[in-house]
Amino acid sequence: MKVLIVGLLPFDSGKTSVALSLIGEAIQRGFDVGVVKPVTAFSGWYHYQSVRRSMEFGKLIGEDVYKLHNRAKNRDPIELESPVVLMHMPPDPERVDWQSSFFTALNLSEQIVALRLTTPNETRHYYAPANLERLTRVLRDVAIELICSLNPKPVEIENLNKILLNVGKFADECVRYISSEHELTIIESFNNASAPTESSADSDVVLLVAPSKVAIYSGERYKKAVDVLLKPPWLISSEEITSLLRPIKTVETKPTTDISGDWAEGLLDEVLKVL
Repeated sequence: MKVLIVGLLPFDSGKTSVALSLIGEAIQRGFDVGVVKPVTAFSGWYHYQSVRRSMEFGKLIGEDVYKLHNRAKNRDPIELESPVVLMHMPPDPERVDWQSSFFTALNLSEQIVALRLTTPNETRHYYAPANLERLTRVLRDVAIELICSLNPKPVEIENLNKILLNVGKFADECVRYISSEHELTIIESFNNASAPTESSADSDVVLLVAPSKVAIYSGERYKKAVDVLLKPPWLISSEEITSLLRPIKTVETKPTTDISGDWAEGLLDEVLKVL
């Protein structure tokens, strides 16, 4: 059984909070739970703790998957739970005369400093020398320290763009592997993508998360809506799906400082009804 969690908003929808709650409650009820966030990106400036943790692990590790991994308490390697990880850093503002418009105009491929691609058979790290040169001296020193701990290969921006267009293909093998190993697999998408990979879109239940509310969709109908749009699901926004499909039910959520099993209990019951 697979449950896909997607976000309505590009940022701060609450996907990870919902995932953590479902994982905790499902484990309490005796489910064998696997977790996977196929594609993740983090800022080396805003999430410096992830940079330090990545140095400690010797592999790029995002904050969200670290939380999911610890909550699931299974033996899956964390790199298989997050097969594609991108770390980006903001460029030196002085090089662009402190023009904020330059920052908003930059695309992701112009900010990625390091990335990891993992399959069930191997893990490879890469770094972008061109983007490394955009950084301030302090950030460049941090990035170089991280790069030295990862032993990555250099990648040109052109090839980096190809990777970004095909992230779902790179990650899907690990999604299928994790799903095959567990009774229930919780899959968290990235940003507001309708699904992070092809096989993720083929889930039994889909939860669309927004602040204070979760919409529950039949996985079968959700997959049909994705197919209608004739694009890879990671290039389809969740909003495009909501224009085609109504949820089975919506559930309100409340703000909390403790993402516990009790918080998700009602939501898990609704998921199990659909399953």
